[in-house]
Amino acid sequence: MKSVHFMRAIAIANIGALAVKRYGIDINRLGVPEAVFHSPMNLIPTSEVNAWFSRLEQQTANPDIILELAQSLDIESMGAIGRWLFSGYDLASTIRRINCGVGSLQSGAFMAGAQVGSLIKWTYNNPNFSPQVKVHDSVRVAIFMTKVLREYLGADFTPQRVMISGICKNEQKYKAFFGCDIGWSHSRTEVWIHSDLRLATKQSRQNSNKRLAMNFSELDEILNMPEPEDELKVIYEMINYSRYFGLPSLSMVSSLLGLSEQQFQRRLHAQGLNFSTVSGYVMSNIAVGLLSKGVDIEQIATRLGYTNVASFNRMFKKHRGLTPKQYVQRFHDAF
Repeated sequence: MKSVHFMRAIAIANIGALAVKRYGIDINRLGVPEAVFHSPMNLIPTSEVNAWFSRLEQQTANPDIILELAQSLDIESMGAIGRWLFSGYDLASTIRRINCGVGSLQSGAFMAGAQVGSLIKWTYNNPNFSPQVKVHDSVRVAIFMTKVLREYLGADFTPQRVMISGICKNEQKYKAFFGCDIGWSHSRTEVWIHSDLRLATKQSRQNSNKRLAMNFSELDEILNMPEPEDELKVIYEMINYSRYFGLPSLSMVSSLLGLSEQQFQRRLHAQGLNFSTVSGYVMSNIAVGLLSKGVDIEQIATRLGYTNVASFNRMFKKHRGLTPKQYVQRFHDAF
């Protein structure tokens, strides 16, 4: 399972929303259920995002679809994540915060900045995308990085150079957005700026005191990114994702993990577990989170894929010792 990685829904949610608005496509036909995008912190297997990018290009018949849509996005409309990323004092502190936080948004990805002569090369790498769609992820992040720089250095700022993984045919479109030459088929995504621009005296953005970037609940969500070596956490999050297709099944979760049902069962048995136990544990945890937000019990049962409330109640009581109604009564003050 070391090859299993995740991205948060926020990474592609707004791109999908714009595609629906401009092209009239059905978001569900891209493979990731629409309900996944209702929470920006939801985790999506990177393998599913690979397929999502590919379907988006096919259904819009536009190989430059990410450039078209991502350049229209407002990077400060990212909720708690946006408030956190842009609560730095200056460009340098913001870049450090983004570099530090990328692992909580995309497992297996990294960002770093390195000074080479008079240049700073701000670098992004995520090796978990297939060669066919790597260019889409690279363009998406290069646009984000450039927008961050323009927030601090002015809307007319142009990088010294931008390096993209993969290649696109309509190169002039990319030069028009970035305002500089583009290097293609690079191993990583890079945005180059002059080293002097990191200085506060070169920046036009003025940050004022803002409210706390995120509350404890939002902090819990951003810290829950599983490491590939943590098999139980990976299984937990894959079951969580699979529920958007209906009540989690052994076959569905095995397929998402890239394992046969027998291989998956052996992994669970090695941990002294079975699928029913793990699935119930995940479902009860999700239910508690929804109960704490005041979601109706019948609605929770439906969201989790149960055909009737009685089945949901039995599962919940098995794992929590109380029915959902009793649980709400017991922890009413905490909720």
